Amino acid sequence: MSNIGIIGGGPAGIMCAIFAAKNPNNKVFILDKSIILNTILPTGGGRCNLAYCEYNFKELAKFYPRGEKFLYSILSKFSTADTIEFFNNIGVETYVQEDLRIFPVSDSSKEVKNALLKQIDRKNIKKLFENVLKIKKTPQGFDVTTDKGFHHFDKLVIATGGKGNGHSLAKSLGHNVTELRPALSSLITKEKDFASVSGISLKNIEAQVFFNNKKVKTLSGDFLFTHNGISGPLVYKISSYCAYLNFDDKNPLKIVLNLVNKDSQDFDKELSESLKTSAQKDILNTVSNYIPKNLAAVVLKKENISHDIKSGQLSKQFREKIVKNLTSLTFNALKVTRGEEIVTAGGVDLKEIDSKTMGSKIVSDLYFCGEILDIDGLTGGFNLQNCWSTGYISGKALYL
Repeated sequence: MSNIGIIGGGPAGIMCAIFAAKNPNNKVFILDKSIILNTILPTGGGRCNLAYCEYNFKELAKFYPRGEKFLYSILSKFSTADTIEFFNNIGVETYVQEDLRIFPVSDSSKEVKNALLKQIDRKNIKKLFENVLKIKKTPQGFDVTTDKGFHHFDKLVIATGGKGNGHSLAKSLGHNVTELRPALSSLITKEKDFASVSGISLKNIEAQVFFNNKKVKTLSGDFLFTHNGISGPLVYKISSYCAYLNFDDKNPLKIVLNLVNKDSQDFDKELSESLKTSAQKDILNTVSNYIPKNLAAVVLKKENISHDIKSGQLSKQFREKIVKNLTSLTFNALKVTRGEEIVTAGGVDLKEIDSKTMGSKIVSDLYFCGEILDIDGLTGGFNLQNCWSTGYISGKALYL
């Protein structure tokens, strides 16, 4: 019989435990200092975005700014289809939204949590609510010291997520950890003109991102104005791809937004026609045909254009300013909003991990899974898919 200790009771650790416990000769323990699976409750806005409906593992891996190639083997063995099948088998029916995100039919993270906990109880997996302080590798396995006592395990899994103490534990065992940075974050910008429209969102707009006068990326997605900057899925993407760029107030990240998704010259022609056909309408109403009215009011104020100028009387100079704002609205990002990041970039160096087993290449009988690794995905179910897949791979390796 093998005693298996899993440090971390999040999605990855629980997944690992469920599959490791399928071997009746394994005695599985989960160690977590707080409530098991508590981190799953806020995911997907409380609805639990389980996965993303992409069945080609190489295409799915493209949604991970870090870890793409490493995930090929993993996602080919436990794919989106496997995730859906697993949850259906434990009583969680799923559906696919128009944007291809996959949710439980109940739209409830609580249902997902309860279904997983039921599996833990059925397989007699022991829950130890203890904070791991120290790990010592011995010829027989691992001696683990916690705030409540001492345990010995034959095999050990570290699955503490992106913010736990697992990185320091990994370092103490000889592993390298890539620098941790916030990812999937909102951004604080130099521009404060749009604070009054905090909460206004725009659907599927394009952004071009520049740093040090070089183009970094062109991305698209939904966008949100905040009281001190910008947010939403599009900005989360930007923050993830730019997680390791050292932008600040002296060297900001330049983000150019196309609010109307049209070429500036084409839009200029379209707006010119609209100004003619709506000559007697206030300019505010005409611009509101393209963006929300409150936002249109801020754009006009920013350019010192009176709201009640008749569209037919708008000068060419003012028209060009409106076109520029709607096709290339520029923000200078100074920093991420600390503490609000959804995931952490960085983690245990993937070169030191065997993707076929999630086992350490430098410490025998040691495994890792989930966000503790140097893997992070965009929003849309990708980070949970990482947890399900790496949890399965490590659990399967421990089962054999």
